Amino acid sequence: MVRPFRTAFTGTDATRGDRVSTVAGTRWEQRDRQRLDILSAARQRLTDGGYAALTTPDIAADAGVSEDTIHVFFRGTEDLFATLLAQRLDDFHAEIAPACRVAETGDQVIATIATAYLDVYRVFGRELNIWSMVLGEHPSANDIARPLAGAAQRVLNTLGAALTRTAKRPVAPGEMQLALPFVWATVTGLAEHVTGGRQVLHPCNWEQLLDFTARTVIAGLDAMRTPEE
Repeated sequence: MVRPFRTAFTGTDATRGDRVSTVAGTRWEQRDRQRLDILSAARQRLTDGGYAALTTPDIAADAGVSEDTIHVFFRGTEDLFATLLAQRLDDFHAEIAPACRVAETGDQVIATIATAYLDVYRVFGRELNIWSMVLGEHPSANDIARPLAGAAQRVLNTLGAALTRTAKRPVAPGEMQLALPFVWATVTGLAEHVTGGRQVLHPCNWEQLLDFTARTVIAGLDAMRTPEE
């Protein structure tokens, strides 16, 4: 009778496999932790000192890793910045989505998004146009831009859905494809005017600008849906 040899091989192989699996798992956990530490350190430096403070040696020191480790995860400062912005846009989306779902008017939608976006723009919008960099002539532009574009698209989808739901008249198919770039340009432009040097040119306060902008944008969109007499 042939005796089973499960004990002789299976037990040893299983033990070895468990050990390899544990080691591999530990390494991946370490890599994940290092990446999170790098992002956390970079986010803090960006918030405190702007884009100029986003230097590899300083981030490495704050995160407790080597500069080479940073380059394992990120190709350069632009890649790191784009990753941070994608995360921030996801946080921004999580912040505005509940309010957009319950807003009763388009004015409220615009006011909610424009107000929440101020903090995003103060850190990420004033010093660097990352879109022109990651979507320009860059060998890895698609890899860098894809998560950022995805995060931005989620914001725009929520904005479009809220404006469609609160519209006073039915929204024509394809209308939001034209409306959203206009609305978003207005939101970002407003943020630039009130967070940058141009704010000295305006005697009115934020609440006044916001109210006028929201009412004007929505009135314009509603007017385009009004049948001609």
